[in-house]
Amino acid sequence: MVAGPLLSALGIPPLVKVGLAAILAAAMAMVAAPLQPTIVVEPFTLVPLVLKETLVGALIGFSASMVMMAARFAGGLADIEIGFQTALLFDPNAGVPTLLGELQAMMMLMLFLGLGGHHALIEAVFVSAEIIPLDRFALGQMDAQFLVTMATGALVLGVKIAAPVIVAIFLVHIALSLLARIAPQVNIFALSMHVKIVVGLLVLLATVPLIVLVMKNALGWFDEQLSTLLVALRTQ
Repeated sequence: MVAGPLLSALGIPPLVKVGLAAILAAAMAMVAAPLQPTIVVEPFTLVPLVLKETLVGALIGFSASMVMMAARFAGGLADIEIGFQTALLFDPNAGVPTLLGELQAMMMLMLFLGLGGHHALIEAVFVSAEIIPLDRFALGQMDAQFLVTMATGALVLGVKIAAPVIVAIFLVHIALSLLARIAPQVNIFALSMHVKIVVGLLVLLATVPLIVLVMKNALGWFDEQLSTLLVALRTQ
């Protein structure tokens, strides 16, 4: 509820998150309780198990949120290339929002909900209760290589989403550099700010179907990674 997509947003009231978590916990208790071993109710026994369950839930939510992070990262790259975050070059602490980052994160979130990603996330929580015993404090076959693979996949996804804008702005830079050599009297710096915004937004608008296709394929890939994560967390 804290690390997963949609519900991790600051606009969701904490009471809603707590209520949904309680409802899911009650439903899981009715379904998965017969499959679980007997737990000794002692502080020294319960604390490590609670920490383990918290870590498992955080990993599931973090894995499902990787696509949102990749989309926001792609929008941040596009913002820098177009010039919407030029203020950060002069003041790194300016706190300028990533306009395209939030837009593309919302696009990814709509696809996530439209393709039933929230159902897959709830199913993953239920599956984790079935395949990960409650009485063992272990991470199974979980290793750093798997996390690096997921992080690398998110980075590659972000670059793929932002690639059309990056390439277009790169070509604009080349064209403006040639113009500066041909007509030195032209104020290229002032001209480039307007040209990059127009070209960047036009390219972004023209490549929306391609971006949606890339996001859709990425959601399928991260769904597979989520299943692999659950298998990796299984204790022997």
